Amino acid sequence: MKIESKPLRYAHAEGHTDVCYTEDGHHLITCGHDGDVRIWVDIEDDDPNSHCVGETAVAVCFKDKRLYVATDNHAVQAYTFPAFDKDGIVTRFTAPVTQIMSSGKIEALGCSSENMEAKICSLEGGAPLFVMSDHKGPVLSVAICPEMKYVSTACGDGILRIYDIDTQKLVKEISCVPKINTFYAAKVLCRMNFEPSEGKYLAYPNNREIILLDCESWGQRMTFTHNSIKCAVSQCQFSPCGSYLAGSTVAGQIAVWEVHSGTCMGIIEHPTSHNISALSWNPKGNGVLAYCDVAGQLGTLVNCYGKNSSKFGTDSEDVEVVERADDNDDLVENLIEHYESDDDNAISLEKIKNETLGLITEQEDSRPSSRQVAPAPATVPPQPPFQPSSTPAHLENRYMCWNEVGIVRCHTIENGESNIDVEFHDTNLHHGIHLNNYLNHTMASLSSSVLALACETPSKLVCISLVGSSKEWSVSLPDTEEALCVAVGSGIIACATTARLLRLFTPMGTQRQVISLPGPAVALAGYNTTVFAVYHRTDPGLSDQHLAMDIIALNGRQVRCKTVPLPLTPGSKLAWLGASDVGSPCAFDNTGLLRMYDIASGVWMPICDTNTHSRGASDTWFIVSVSETTQKVRAILCRGASFPPTVPKPIVAELALQIPLCELDTEKSQYEEQLVRWAHTTSDVDVKAARETSLKLFALACRSEIEPRAIELMELLKDDRLLPLAAKYASRLGRMHLADKLSNLAETWERENDRLNVANAHFTELDARETYDVTSTDSEINASLIIPQNAKEKKAYSPIKPVPMKNILGSGSRNPFKKQQEVTKNVQNPLSLTERNLVEVHSTNSGENKDPMTPQDGESFVDWFSRNKTTLEEEHAELTPSELTRHGIKLFKSVQSKNGSNEKGYNERNGTDNGNKRKLDDANGEAVASAPKQSKLSAFMCTKKT
Repeated sequence: MKIESKPLRYAHAEGHTDVCYTEDGHHLITCGHDGDVRIWVDIEDDDPNSHCVGETAVAVCFKDKRLYVATDNHAVQAYTFPAFDKDGIVTRFTAPVTQIMSSGKIEALGCSSENMEAKICSLEGGAPLFVMSDHKGPVLSVAICPEMKYVSTACGDGILRIYDIDTQKLVKEISCVPKINTFYAAKVLCRMNFEPSEGKYLAYPNNREIILLDCESWGQRMTFTHNSIKCAVSQCQFSPCGSYLAGSTVAGQIAVWEVHSGTCMGIIEHPTSHNISALSWNPKGNGVLAYCDVAGQLGTLVNCYGKNSSKFGTDSEDVEVVERADDNDDLVENLIEHYESDDDNAISLEKIKNETLGLITEQEDSRPSSRQVAPAPATVPPQPPFQPSSTPAHLENRYMCWNEVGIVRCHTIENGESNIDVEFHDTNLHHGIHLNNYLNHTMASLSSSVLALACETPSKLVCISLVGSSKEWSVSLPDTEEALCVAVGSGIIACATTARLLRLFTPMGTQRQVISLPGPAVALAGYNTTVFAVYHRTDPGLSDQHLAMDIIALNGRQVRCKTVPLPLTPGSKLAWLGASDVGSPCAFDNTGLLRMYDIASGVWMPICDTNTHSRGASDTWFIVSVSETTQKVRAILCRGASFPPTVPKPIVAELALQIPLCELDTEKSQYEEQLVRWAHTTSDVDVKAARETSLKLFALACRSEIEPRAIELMELLKDDRLLPLAAKYASRLGRMHLADKLSNLAETWERENDRLNVANAHFTELDARETYDVTSTDSEINASLIIPQNAKEKKAYSPIKPVPMKNILGSGSRNPFKKQQEVTKNVQNPLSLTERNLVEVHSTNSGENKDPMTPQDGESFVDWFSRNKTTLEEEHAELTPSELTRHGIKLFKSVQSKNGSNEKGYNERNGTDNGNKRKLDDANGEAVASAPKQSKLSAFMCTKKT
């Protein structure tokens, strides 16, 4: 009989899962990363008994009607069976327990831990019988000889050690274990096993094979391998009779060999190629092998002895008859296939057999396996939805939300009652809130204006307004929908449902919009009136999640959306989603890399690698918030865990933003990282500091004798204040050729501006048609690529920026480098003239048109708007670029119509007919005196003669 695999069953949450049998073989016992221990009657048990033992349960073992479980407090806890009452603690460690093992003849427990220790303990507890503390890494597994003579351990330092229990001395060391720093990162567990009857042999995995050692001479007796095994073997296990040996690989392959002959009985491929975390033979000796994988799934293999497992325990003669009958049937089928002919006129023996005996067989089933279509490669399961900044929902004390506004905790007591506490960082915003969690809410999101709570069943969204007097409202979702995740901003509430719908509400409960998501929702985040929705854009690949993010912005009645792909580290999952303090979307994966989406440029940038701030390999960071203004990430360090504990309250640390450029340990890369980060994040940067950093980078290029890089840097910066300093520094170094090139850069920039400003005249119309504002119209093409435009000057003076000649003549768009006009009582410096004053100076008819807002003869709206754009921006700083354009159109029409009416009235008052002007007399002197004051430079201009 061929080995068959039963369908997989969901047992526990994703993570390391362990399995064992009771001594009578009637029950399966599993434990997993969710902290539950489940007791199964068999693989088809739909309602196993479940018991929660803590936040995690790594290992489980059954011995003498007692269960031994490795809990999250680093202890081996004993439980009675089947009552499952606590029955004492066997031993404790200072780090998580990695394995608990025993067997029928062994009256002790073998325990290994991540704290580089392994122990042999008595079943009743007390002092350990033997402590092995000479390891230099986490102990991954332990095995004890059935005669209690030897014990073996596999350590993350790469060594498999064998000890003599009587003398408590090291007997042999073997280098066969892949080196690893933590148990949770280990793929190869190196689970070895002694032969169960007399302990004559020790089997241990070594790369793609299993080696059998003789326990007397410690020499290699034989090896077990197969051509189908393409990756490392992780663990091996002898059958209860000792005649068969099972092994599993990191890619989910399970193989069974006959020990005496070395024949491979068969190899089973895991449906999803997940790593096998545990193996356990049924003590009945019926050829059933149970296994668990790292995805929390439970499965069994039958017929592992080459016989039908369901017929074990019947009369032996019947079994032999059945086997012979099966063998004869196989022989007949092989003979029939051998004598089949491809000729259509030939007589088919199979056809004669079917017609005579009335048998119906499927020809395809009797064909060799080579005719079958190869199965498609397995993919990773899709990531389930989650709430950012929250801890697992099965915990008794957990964080439902922790962000820059406050903390939402949920506490569940033994009788099932649950309470929710809300703590605000700023008590001036709102006082603390205590709620009875009657509906068993599992999801929460908090902003400065609203608290949202939701649960899957019943599907009801409850919101509490924090503005003014607290007002609570709720809404029930349709019967066919369940809430998956919620998010709130200061002006919006979002809820994603199982129907792939995104339901939007206002803070006071008005249903704002319903949007269909292109895929299953993964996470939501909110900022002001913008929602970031992450979902699966396609099915996952072999190792990666394929996610996308919709940026949904609400402005009044308008709803605008932009879809961007969400990048992740290969093989990782999304762990946190949020927004910075200025609204930039941020994403954090479980490998420790934080990314930010730059809306202006439309690219994702890695801004912080939290692994550089971790001390241990098993340490992780729990993200709280991201601040671009202070260039800090507020996060909590979780030592050996994925989330922080509720008691004691953890300390929030601040991590500096740092873009992972190459060679960050060098001075050049550090300066480059500062400039790039300042340019693409909204940071409160001093312009003087930015110029000093740029000049230091320029100096490094000069000292390295790389003049093209120095010129390239100045062209990239395009800062007029840096040019004389850089030229002066180059001349002091004796590089006159470089100084001359720098002196000519300003003229080159102006020539480029003349060409670029022609295209910039059309940007005004394009900004009004943009569906989602991802670029700032204030940033022109000729702006600096490094120094941020929002940098603040801390000195009293303002930077002098070059004014393009095109803008001086009254056409083209605004240049961000020009000097901002300061209000002062001193005489205005000609170098600090604004664009408006320069237009007045060069006006051809200054006596007739004193107001620059008045359109000139034949002037179009584009030229008028380009000439007065700076003034309009200063007067209406609160308007967006598109709103400013619409306001300009209204103002242009009103000024144009007003100018026409004033000219008509002027002609009527002065008796002007047919366009002929009357000379001004002395009576009109007062009107001239009341005209707007001209600039001083207008005195040097020539007046136009009529």
